[in-house]
Amino acid sequence: MSMPLLRCTRRAGVVLSLTVVLVACLGAGCGHKEARRLTKASRALGNAIGKGDTQQVRAAIVPGVAPSINLDAMLLGTAKKTWSRALTKPVQASPEAIVFVEPGRPVLAVFTDEGWRFAEDPTDVYAQDTPRRALLALVRASRQQRWDVLLRLAPRRYRTGLSVKDLAVAWTEGEHAAALTEARDHLADRMAGPIIADAHEAALELGDGRFARLEREGDRWVVVDF
Repeated sequence: MSMPLLRCTRRAGVVLSLTVVLVACLGAGCGHKEARRLTKASRALGNAIGKGDTQQVRAAIVPGVAPSINLDAMLLGTAKKTWSRALTKPVQASPEAIVFVEPGRPVLAVFTDEGWRFAEDPTDVYAQDTPRRALLALVRASRQQRWDVLLRLAPRRYRTGLSVKDLAVAWTEGEHAAALTEARDHLADRMAGPIIADAHEAALELGDGRFARLEREGDRWVVVDF
């Protein structure tokens, strides 16, 4: 089958550009204090890249993300200078947090001058405006048998000739139905993990060299495979 929502993939994820994910806590004393700490951490990483210190760079990256980063390419030539300069003098450090409003339902929160604020609508359960929300929509839609939502989550090139009925059969009666359910539940368990993204692609590490991969289509994200 060619449609990722009809099957689960075992391929390793693609190597994406390094994205620094700055995550802060929701407890008292965070906020501005955490922003300063994040800026300090960013500078330290920038200096490590500038020195070509691979060990220190790896120490500054979440272990689950490290396999998806091409350090050799990042530490060579103009890429090395660009990343070192950008991280040493970041434009802004914005503390962020993931709030689980219910099991398996994360919502992004950010710290502002007025304190912590939700950065996503917690009531829109099938949103596709961010990679994480698109993956969450896939999990919820498949569990609620919202095959119309699953169809919308598929890349345009896969939607051609695909129907809601095709998805319903694949997920409930098809040869790969059990594997799809197993992969979906595993994805739900890893939903809070860091997502590596650029303007066009995103990936969530699932363990054992597996990734959930997404692409941007206009103003929304679609799931390539999981």
